[in-house]
Amino acid sequence: MSKKQIGGSHYKKYLISPWTFIRENNLNPFQANVIRYAVRYEDKGGVQDLQKIIHYCEMEIEHLKNKKNIKLIPQDSHEATEEWAAMIAQMQDS
Repeated sequence: MSKKQIGGSHYKKYLISPWTFIRENNLNPFQANVIRYAVRYEDKGGVQDLQKIIHYCEMEIEHLKNKKNIKLIPQDSHEATEEWAAMIAQMQDS
């Protein structure tokens, strides 16, 4: 896997990049964002990155509480892909 990083060096000191770890373990967007911000906060975003982790956790808790009201969608469906894309866009806007 490439050690190339665009913009900064906050992930270069790790043996496994967050992206590689996330992809290899098929993690969801919530898990991916928490890992990314937890790994980089000391070298990049500081307190703001920790606040982002808290925000993502709050959103995931809300999602889990409301999950019983959400219809089940097969993980590999087009609808599930669109749902994940909408969640990621919402997280990035935050």
